[in-house]
Amino acid sequence: MKLGLLVASLLAVLVGCQQKPTKIVTQEPVIGENITAERLMKDNPVILDARPSFEFNLAHVPGAINVRWEDFSQQNPKSRGLLQPDLFALARRLSLIGVDPQTKVLVLGKGPQGAGEEGRVAWTLKVLGVKEVYTVLHTSYREMNPTKEAPLVQNKPYWKPDVAETLTTDFKDFKNLVSKVDNSVVVIDVRSAQEYALRNLSQIKDVKASVINVNWTEFFGEKGLPDKKIERALYEKNISKDTKILVISNHGVRSGAVTYALNFLGYKKASNFAGGYEQWK
Repeated sequence: MKLGLLVASLLAVLVGCQQKPTKIVTQEPVIGENITAERLMKDNPVILDARPSFEFNLAHVPGAINVRWEDFSQQNPKSRGLLQPDLFALARRLSLIGVDPQTKVLVLGKGPQGAGEEGRVAWTLKVLGVKEVYTVLHTSYREMNPTKEAPLVQNKPYWKPDVAETLTTDFKDFKNLVSKVDNSVVVIDVRSAQEYALRNLSQIKDVKASVINVNWTEFFGEKGLPDKKIERALYEKNISKDTKILVISNHGVRSGAVTYALNFLGYKKASNFAGGYEQWK
């Protein structure tokens, strides 16, 4: 009798558990393994939106500031990938939108639907010495900002950029590096396979360095942040975090994005040839 009552009690408990399943609430990681979009927004970062102006005007995160990668670059069509020579002027411009070297900055963009604009802006900020910069798909933040009204931009005092010179390579140094047979140097062409097949540095007689093609989108995950999965692909191509990596695209936008991604992932010897194929001509 007692055994029957015990079995009945256990069955009742099991049925009750089935009727009321445990609800598990999780936060989807957006940046890194332990950082979520919610946590980033609580830190009140400066949000830059690198999408085209008309898309920004249609819809954007409250408080986001629309910037274009071209705003920081030279106007000469043959060298439009190069940053403006007066880097202090660029830093002053950033201070007017609340950015200094200690500011946490989120750069929103279109991810693989774009052309690496947000990564190029992030690379620019890193070159100028802004320490904490993240790239994220603009769609990740549709409902992340709890503020009903856009917060006012608070200017920062003017600051002198602490230039990260290792993140960029000029034409003279790039040409010198690729003309030597050096196994410690590799060029990553981050254009599409179709562009690479039509013309690439390995087809040029004077280029002795190893040249490989990896599409720039492979360096970023679904949410727009640099993806650690690319590390295995690079390892299989004998590219380690100690390898001197020169990144090239047509005019330094996609290559700037990849250089930012590589630096984020710990490849501290990655450098953007911002002039790209346009300057190589």
